[in-house]
Formats: sequence, C-alpha cells, structure tokens
Amino acid sequence: MKSITLFIFLILTTSLVFGSAQGLAYAQDNPHILKKIADGAQNQIQSQISNNSSEEIKTLFQEGQSEVLALENALANDDLTSAREHFLSSMKIFTKISHLLTAQPTPQPEPKPTPSVPNPSNDLHRMQSYVTNLKAIAKNQNSTMDFSVLDNLFSNAMNQINNYQYEEATQTIKEIKEKIIEYNAKLRQQASQQESNRAQDFAQTYLDRLDRLIEHGQKTGMSEDIIQILTSSRQSLAMANTPSEVVNEVRKILLLQQQYEISEKNLLELRIMDLEESALELSNSQQFNEEFIQGINKNILTIKDHLDKREFEKATVLLNALVSILEKIQI
Repeated sequence: MKSITLFIFLILTTSLVFGSAQGLAYAQDNPHILKKIADGAQNQIQSQISNNSSEEIKTLFQEGQSEVLALENALANDDLTSAREHFLSSMKIFTKISHLLTAQPTPQPEPKPTPSVPNPSNDLHRMQSYVTNLKAIAKNQNSTMDFSVLDNLFSNAMNQINNYQYEEATQTIKEIKEKIIEYNAKLRQQASQQESNRAQDFAQTYLDRLDRLIEHGQKTGMSEDIIQILTSSRQSLAMANTPSEVVNEVRKILLLQQQYEISEKNLLELRIMDLEESALELSNSQQFNEEFIQGINKNILTIKDHLDKREFEKATVLLNALVSILEKIQI
C-alpha cells in the first residue's frame, strides 16, 4: 500500500512541477524545492527497500541517489537547467522503483512449525520448582552440593522450547529428572549421616556421664549391683548404631538414675564431704602450715562452685587431683 501511494505521489509531484507553467515558474523562483521533493522521494523509497529486495531495485536506488547528489551540486552552482534534468532523472528512477516494489510480492512470515511432541513447558516448570526446594534443603543442611549441572540442563531445555524443539527439550527434561533422583539420594545420605553424627555426639555425652557415675560409685561405696547395672547400660549405649537405638538406651539410663536416685551431683557431694573430713584431719594434726590448709579449702570451694554450676567434669577433675594429693600426704 505504501508503494502504491508513493508511486502516485511521484507522478503527481512531477506533473505539478513541470507539467504546468505555474509549477515551472515556482520551481524557477524556488529551485531548492526540487531538492526537498527529491529528498522526500528518496527517503520514502529507502524505507521500502530491505535485504530481501531484488538486486535491480538496489542498483536503481543507487542511481537515484547519484542523481539527487548531482541535483544538489547543480543547485549549489545555480545551474537550474542541470538541476531540472537531474531532478527529472531521479524522479523517473524512483517512480520505476516504486512500480517494481508494487509488483514485488510481500514476503510472508514463515509458518511456525507444528511439533509432533507437545510443549513440555509445564513439566519443566514443575522440575524447576522441585529443584528450588532441593536447594533450600541443601542450604539448611550446610551442604556444599553443586547444582551447576542441573542449572545448565534447565537453560538448555528452555532454549530448546523457545526454538520449538519440543522433542529435544523433552529428552533434556528426562535427563533433569534423572539428575534430580541422584541429587535427592545424595541429600538423603548426607542428612542420614548428619543425624547419625548428632546421635553419636549425644551418646558420647551420656557415655561420659556414665563413666563419671561409675567412677564416683566405686569411690563412694555404691552397691556392686548398681555399678554392674550402670556398666551394662554403658555397654548397650556404646553398641547403639542408629539414632533411634541411641535415644532408646538414653531413656533407659534416665529411668535407671531415677530408680536408684543416682546423680553426679549427689555422688560428688558425698566425695566432697569425704574430702572436707580429710582436710579437717590434716588441719587438726598441725603437721602442715596454715597456708597449705587454706589452699586445700580454697580448692574445695572451687569444686563446690563447679558443682553449683553443674560443671561436673571440671569439678571431677579438680576433686580427683586434690584427692590424689591428700592420699600421697597421708601415706
């Protein structure tokens, strides 16, 4: 439609300028109007030409440009006769191009291919949502798992869908699903290992506590039957392999402590009482100076402070060291 309109415009313009005495007189009085008309026609023609235009059209347009340039030079030299000739030549060329453009069929866009495989976009979006959840789980587990392989597969699948390569995209999505199964298995394995490690740490806490209870019981004259039960419980806890087994054994130990009213605090209190009696005997014997006795009493107060803060391990270490010193002195 634009080419037809331009074709009519060129004919009318040329006729008006040179087809009447009035138009010719106006062109002589205002010669630069020729340049404006030629430039307008040139611009209109240029907007109609594309890479798909024929070589004939492209060659003619170059000739028309040359004529417009010659027209400009003639006007610059006040050579109106030459200007008119170049103007007519350019308009003749542009008219011919316009005619060719009108006859040239309008290129039709290539029809979009109709794929035999349905668009798998929805399936891809579901996979992306699932992987987003996997990444969140990995982050919560402080996992260093690398998801770059999956990210690249998602990018490939999206490009294939955008290019209507649905069959290839479906195959890529299949690879994504297989990778997701692998990543899921690795995350489960890591989670299981972390749970097992936490259970072992939990078990070790109670193993240490049982060791101290057994040690205190032996030093304070606890019944052999109770010590044997504690020893057996320790062996069972040490052999626990799964988190559920660890929890089960710890429950038994807690019930055992409640049943026999056993606690590290009670046992330590008994040992501290024995230590205080030994310190008092040393003080009454007058074999040691006051500074030494004060040092022992100061350590006993430190042990009690650890006991009040439930720092049983610190209290036990200091108590054992102090008892060892007193035993050597009494020997």
